[in-house]
Amino acid sequence: MEINLYNMFCTDTLRHRETARKVIQRIPKDTNNVTINFERIDFASRSFLHELLCGLVNQKVDVANANEEVKQMINIIQKRSVCIQC
Repeated sequence: MEINLYNMFCTDTLRHRETARKVIQRIPKDTNNVTINFERIDFASRSFLHELLCGLVNQKVDVANANEEVKQMINIIQKRSVCIQC
């Protein structure tokens, strides 16, 4: 399954945890592979990315078309975050 963030939100800036939750809600729980397409996204905040990645911790997530800033933030989150599933 692929999610194109720009097409979903019609903005190039993603800042809020609630926005990430909307992405997570669109992905069926039994989906194993998810591609998150960051085409045309200029900025994604740490809180958005943390919520998104932690919410998809049980899926294999591929990142497509992310700019360097977004890639760096994803790497930081993956190295430092502990995601707790309730």
